[in-house]
Amino acid sequence: MLTIGAIGLWLTLIAARGTPVGRLLHRWLVAMPADRLSRVERSHVLLLLVIVGIVVVATWLLAEEARVMLAFGLPDLAGLAAAIDLGTLLDVTLVAVAAASAVRVRSIVAWMRGRPAPRRPRQRTIRVRRSRPPANDDDGRPALAA
Repeated sequence: MLTIGAIGLWLTLIAARGTPVGRLLHRWLVAMPADRLSRVERSHVLLLLVIVGIVVVATWLLAEEARVMLAFGLPDLAGLAAAIDLGTLLDVTLVAVAAASAVRVRSIVAWMRGRPAPRRPRQRTIRVRRSRPPANDDDGRPALAA
């Protein structure tokens, strides 16, 4: 039944090419899945391989009982792996925010106390007066006053 539905959608996609319905079907059935698949990274594939390896080893060791245990536990394992991945992302984000805000700790403390933050006086650079080079119009003879 699922195969017949997929073939029907595929034929509709081909027959309705260039129409608004065809563009909608193309976006939902081709463009969006392709976009999602293009986001798959190496870490996702490695996580899948680790999960499959755990399943194979558990099935081999536990034989008949492994099928029942995996049927109940594998969705939880996949959810746990996703939660660990999201937790790591959240930790990295919080560390980055904390590091960026650590620069401004003095001004935040001063703001909470209601006083402006003390600023360090900037050292002024001392300008060096440049002497102008002599004019190159005397050609080796004394200048005449007009």
